[in-house]
Amino acid sequence: MTEVLENSPLTQFTFPRTGKRGVPQQFPRRLYEMLDGEAKLLEESKDHKKVISWSDSGKAFRIYDVAEFSASILPKYFRTKKFSSFQRNLNLVSSSSHIFRSDTR
Repeated sequence: MTEVLENSPLTQFTFPRTGKRGVPQQFPRRLYEMLDGEAKLLEESKDHKKVISWSDSGKAFRIYDVAEFSASILPKYFRTKKFSSFQRNLNLVSSSSHIFRSDTR
């Protein structure tokens, strides 16, 4: 994950602070890093299994194999293997932000 963080354009981006202690919004940043990192792995290695990827428009993403995603990808970027925790965080962020919207139009 360190390599993904060092090469990410988000390292120069200032994240909004929320809450009483000013904790940065970690989930959107890590979500982007996960999607970007997995996309790079797919480009570099044709043997890498396509588990999650950006949509064709780049405005959304798709998870192809939830079990594989939970077992191998989630723990690399988040402190959990539970898909339900990932889904809850995604719903919390998308309900309070205009960043995540449907790409079905």
